[in-house]
Amino acid sequence: MSGIVVGVDGSAEAEEALRWAMREARVRGATVTALLAWSPDDSPGSVVGMTSGPGQHDVETAARWVLQTAVRNASDPRCPVPVVERVELRPAAEALLAAAGTADLLVVGMRGASRVRRILMGSVSAACVHRSTTPVVVVRAGQARAAGPVVVGVDGSVRSVEALRWGAHEARLRGAVLRVVHAWSPVPVGYGYPAMYVGVDFEASEKAARAMLDACLEEAVGERGTLEVEDLLVTDAATHALLTACEDAQLLVVGSRGHGGFAELLLGSVSHQCLHHAACPVAVIRTAA
Repeated sequence: MSGIVVGVDGSAEAEEALRWAMREARVRGATVTALLAWSPDDSPGSVVGMTSGPGQHDVETAARWVLQTAVRNASDPRCPVPVVERVELRPAAEALLAAAGTADLLVVGMRGASRVRRILMGSVSAACVHRSTTPVVVVRAGQARAAGPVVVGVDGSVRSVEALRWGAHEARLRGAVLRVVHAWSPVPVGYGYPAMYVGVDFEASEKAARAMLDACLEEAVGERGTLEVEDLLVTDAATHALLTACEDAQLLVVGSRGHGGFAELLLGSVSHQCLHHAACPVAVIRTAA
């Protein structure tokens, strides 16, 4: 059996992530490990609020209750999946990354119930996305849906090809349409003024973009069989193209970074923007450089 690790902390977004992970486990035939971790410096608010007195025993009891409640709320008795419940006295990001090292997938909520927060993305989810070598799916409350296409953005980079390979597998598992998007521009985008198009061969540029998209499909998808593929060549900025393409999607898949100009960053700007603004859960796929 393959394994899915999901972070739980009593928040609505973590519960949505757990519910998503359970649905994923059904199609994969996987076991879910629901993990709640805390540290003296940063415990989930749901655990702190239930602590009746000082000492590790009281905190652990509260943590187990929060975890058990979350699992019970997220479970569907009509379609049960095996769930392993774990609580750890350890910083949450550290515990999740360690557990995900031997798993196939790590699932986290966008923001959690920790007392230590970041404005847009929680510190735990951010650490998981930036540091995990296992695919990470980030879920927001009220965002998950069981129908719609699996959308993947490609730009010809190694990471985007790996993201497409992973996304094609997901689409096959779910019986979903695979929507592959390549956003291109014939010239670089200008800074504060319209870019100059004088002398640009639009036809040649579009042909090159189509050839790149076809090459990604051939390398990552190969024989399609019963898989339905929509390949979209869009003249647009990559982030806007992907956010538009995933409005009706059940999952958006991106590489951790592509052919952007800031290769030293851990997460590309397109992936970063998609995580914060996509209308569906986002999977971030990282491969070796």
